[in-house]
Amino acid sequence: MSVPWLVLALLLGVSAPFLWKPPHIDDTNFLVLAEGAARDPWRPHAISINWQGATERAFDVLSNPPGIGWYLAPVAGGPDWLLHLWMWAWLPLAVWGAARLGRTLAGRPALAALLLVGSPIGVLATQALTPDLPLLACTLAGAGGLLSARPGRRWPWALLMGAAALFRYSGLALIPLAAAWPALHRDLRGSVRCGLAAALPIGLLALHDLHAYGEVHLLAMVGFQGAADTARDTGRKLAAAVAMLGGAAALPLLAAARPQPATIGALLGALLGGGAAWASGHSGGAALGTVAFCAAGGASIAAGLSRQDRAAVWCTLWLLGGLAFLLRLRFTAARYWLPFFAPAVLVPLRHAPPRLAAGAAAATLGLSVLLAVDDLELARAQRTLAAAIVADADGAAGWFAGHWGWQHHLSAAGWQPLEEDTPLPPAVLLATAHASWPQEPGPGCRAPLGEHVVPDAWPGPRVHTAEGAANIHAFLVAGAPPVETYAPWGFGHDPHDRATLEHGCQ
Repeated sequence: MSVPWLVLALLLGVSAPFLWKPPHIDDTNFLVLAEGAARDPWRPHAISINWQGATERAFDVLSNPPGIGWYLAPVAGGPDWLLHLWMWAWLPLAVWGAARLGRTLAGRPALAALLLVGSPIGVLATQALTPDLPLLACTLAGAGGLLSARPGRRWPWALLMGAAALFRYSGLALIPLAAAWPALHRDLRGSVRCGLAAALPIGLLALHDLHAYGEVHLLAMVGFQGAADTARDTGRKLAAAVAMLGGAAALPLLAAARPQPATIGALLGALLGGGAAWASGHSGGAALGTVAFCAAGGASIAAGLSRQDRAAVWCTLWLLGGLAFLLRLRFTAARYWLPFFAPAVLVPLRHAPPRLAAGAAAATLGLSVLLAVDDLELARAQRTLAAAIVADADGAAGWFAGHWGWQHHLSAAGWQPLEEDTPLPPAVLLATAHASWPQEPGPGCRAPLGEHVVPDAWPGPRVHTAEGAANIHAFLVAGAPPVETYAPWGFGHDPHDRATLEHGCQ
């Protein structure tokens, strides 16, 4: 089956206005990893980065495999538009895989491609310099090929599914899934063959790590990611994961095709959201958003669970296995659903009447565009603030606190990251972006020199707002204290970000 070219052209058209989007959120650390790969292709994680307040090896703080660093290395240091064009090479594979899954499971290839790759997290992945689009492409193409291939020809598709783990370690959860499809057909030999093929990429990467660093990066990250396992942490992650699925991945519109399970799921989700809102002290619109998004996610999950046939059972394993994996991570972000959310779309798509399916696809893509516009505004805001601070410094360079695109822009201007708890020496400048998790200096005298604010000029939904208690990129918004969030988007009029300039004094 060929790529649905009209769908691909539509998604490229949607992303074309964002070709000059500045590096944003986690783009920065992957550009550093790409720089490390360009310097030493065998040891990309050996480069240093200050991503959590202290400068250390990327190996110790970036919890992602090196695949995206290797992929971006040939264009490292290039203009933003070139970097984004380079990432677009993965889009045809993602669309092809989604269409093949849609044809195999629901008989609707084009709609499946629009609903999966055109989802908010899919569209934002297309505009990012992160491992997300390669991860989505390997997952969808591998799964689509696996389900439609003849028994003796399944293992190459399992290998492609396993290659997702070279970009994000969440791809590990796809290894047992690749083995499960032949097993459901009682093909035990094929199950072993597919399981081994899917495990081959991560196995080779482990051998590479042992040679390059003397230890396996994946194992080093197990403890790093397992730092938030209290009952409250797990409950927060569950509520946020459910809310982000229903608000930014698999919208609950299709769930109407399976009303009984969707209603039960929505009620359970609403109860989960009510408990989360109470635990985090939400009230008013914030509480309403938390409950509504959790209800939407509950409906989408329930509609994606089925025992109708082997394919539906396999999709159920896919969806529940993904949710279990997400609960083991340090925090929740909507994009973490990329390798796992397809069943919540494909299973109800099998049952949806044509008008409902078409309406869901149109609404999904429309929401994706609205959220992408606001995410672009946030990215531009940090670039604007960095330029204003550099202008205020009148050619001088100092220290900066904060991460995301802010870190990228000030590093490019010659500023150095603050080491957390380090006192600010006299006359040294310190620039701080307050939305991007700034590290704190040590005790000492600091005199203010100026402040810049980028207000919200976008009347649509916000992907990052403390006032609206929403954040598509995590389940916290920086502040004193931080704001606990669950909704992937909401409405608020608080500024995109605020930057301050200070200098050390006696």
